Amino acid sequence: MMVELRKAIEADIDAILEIMAEGHNESAFVGTFDEWTARHYLMGFMQLEHSTLMLAVDGNKILGGVMMAASYEWCLEPIAYVVKFWVRASARRTRASRHLMQYIDEFARSWGCTSVYATATAELDKTEQRLFENLFAKHGFADCGATLKKGLYNG
Repeated sequence: MMVELRKAIEADIDAILEIMAEGHNESAFVGTFDEWTARHYLMGFMQLEHSTLMLAVDGNKILGGVMMAASYEWCLEPIAYVVKFWVRASARRTRASRHLMQYIDEFARSWGCTSVYATATAELDKTEQRLFENLFAKHGFADCGATLKKGLYNG
């Protein structure tokens, strides 16, 4: 398998939507997956000036992706956010996650970010959640505080 990175383009959206639906089904997120909403979210994100959706691919097959944003908040230097990170279940034993993790650092450096923040809020089962957290820890991420959630969904 030859894993390469490339920036997502509009023609990738249908394949990304399929992966998003898989991820939604794998997680314990509350809410109804909606293809129209997800499509417009992706299209809007791809047009943002300080954001990139990078894909790990094997030929034409998308294995995973990372959505990155550089955020100018109250300092001259931005901070980077890992907005979304995913690797298809079938590609989790490939080099896709390593390539995507390397890209996170490249993105942050290219924007002159002081830090990169990521949350582990996919609400996966315990094994997958631990693997996700370990992947980020292996690449230098450290716990810097809790992520808090208050459920409000009444559907």
